[in-house]
Amino acid sequence: MAFLRDLRTTNVIHRRAALAVLLVLAGLGCAGPQRASDPLRPVTVGPRWPVKTREHVDLWLHGFALLMDDSATVPLFDRGYRDHLTVERNRRGLYTALDSARRDLVAGLRARPALEGAQFLALYFGSWDELQRGMTFFLRAEGDPRNASNPEVAGVVAFLAQQFPRKEDREWARRFSAALEGERTQFFHAWWVDEQRRRTPGLVMADSLWQARWRPALQPYLNATQQQNGDLIPSLTLGGEGRAVPAGKLASQYAVTWPATADSAATLLYAFVHEAAGAVATVAIADHLTPAQQRAGSGTALAATGLVRGGAMLVARIDPALADGYARWYLGLAGRPVPSTGALEALAAAFPMPEEMLASLRRQIDFAFTGI
Repeated sequence: MAFLRDLRTTNVIHRRAALAVLLVLAGLGCAGPQRASDPLRPVTVGPRWPVKTREHVDLWLHGFALLMDDSATVPLFDRGYRDHLTVERNRRGLYTALDSARRDLVAGLRARPALEGAQFLALYFGSWDELQRGMTFFLRAEGDPRNASNPEVAGVVAFLAQQFPRKEDREWARRFSAALEGERTQFFHAWWVDEQRRRTPGLVMADSLWQARWRPALQPYLNATQQQNGDLIPSLTLGGEGRAVPAGKLASQYAVTWPATADSAATLLYAFVHEAAGAVATVAIADHLTPAQQRAGSGTALAATGLVRGGAMLVARIDPALADGYARWYLGLAGRPVPSTGALEALAAAFPMPEEMLASLRRQIDFAFTGI
């Protein structure tokens, strides 16, 4: 999990370039010739940071949630997700392809923790078919771009080869993708449709508040930190820890929690600002660590704390009335006592950070909103 947290603050340039490469998949049909002139996925004009549901993102993360041990202070997945889904699958009397492959897949993750970083891959694809098509190209080429049929496919193969560089990694990816296809048809699709229908009121309320109030208030900060636009993807699998692919001014992909009810609509904002704070938290941490501390991994240890504290500052800046709710939510996710008053102070105590780093966070956020 340390590897996963470290991914949040490194290789941003690589992820931006990879997203542009993988958009080519939209023009590479499931059958027929692969042509360099095939179009990229159309770019449409619409609201900034539209809220978009993506079943394949949930499916991909669902697989990791069922395979990984989650001991992070702020859980990497929605708290209790694996237990809840296990009960639901048992209630339906199901034993899926993911169940059959689970032992080998878990063993692979434990032997190669770097495979946890593959959680982000679904965010580079527009659909399950695109993801499966890209994986097919990659596996047919045996991870070697020189075996691809054209430059676009070679780019996809090269990108996936960075995540799955070894033969054993490619075999893990093959088994995982195949297991998720079985999981999708045997259980997940039907469950996801039912669950997203049940949570529709929460998402409708969150979407309305996001576009009418929260996103416009946050836009100066997003502009200043090169997060002007992208897709905001609510996920049934995630809680307080999102999955973010910062990809420049237009194409970022941020997966965040899906509000359970209309009353909990603000959790979508809480999870988004937690991710968006990464742009300033990374700088605040890196600028105040010695080379020796960086080599010792102190930056990775502080990264999760920086997101929580930076997110609290952003919420307080755009809507002070919601800051207490943000603090209460993250305290609860971390399993910490939630006081009747003074939640922000309790959050600061639960997620301590050196004062010079906190001061840097404040300065950067102030400058992003005011330019002063």
